Amino acid sequence: MTSSPIRKERRSQPRYSCRGPIDFRIHGWYLRRGRILNLCLDGCLIEPQLATDYAVGDQLEMRFEVNRLSFRVLCIVRQIRPSGHLGVEILCLSDRSRRQLQELIEELARVTS
Repeated sequence: MTSSPIRKERRSQPRYSCRGPIDFRIHGWYLRRGRILNLCLDGCLIEPQLATDYAVGDQLEMRFEVNRLSFRVLCIVRQIRPSGHLGVEILCLSDRSRRQLQELIEELARVTS
């Protein structure tokens, strides 16, 4: 009998399902669009409208909206799934936006519990 290895969760924060539009630029280039699928204080999972040559390590300047709250963040691609979804880590977020994001995540946590 073979057993598959148990994948250890690397995230320090739980992610919560959400939906909302995103706009992003990779390394400051062409504007791309998509939607956000889940979110935590440290990052999110996004679904780009167009699958292109994304790479782990690409930096994104991203604007996203969830529950009528809009955020601008600097992110880095940490994972590319076979589905084309991108797992990104938030690198830079203002103190005010971080407080708003924390409140949004608390709201999402209440909805899912």
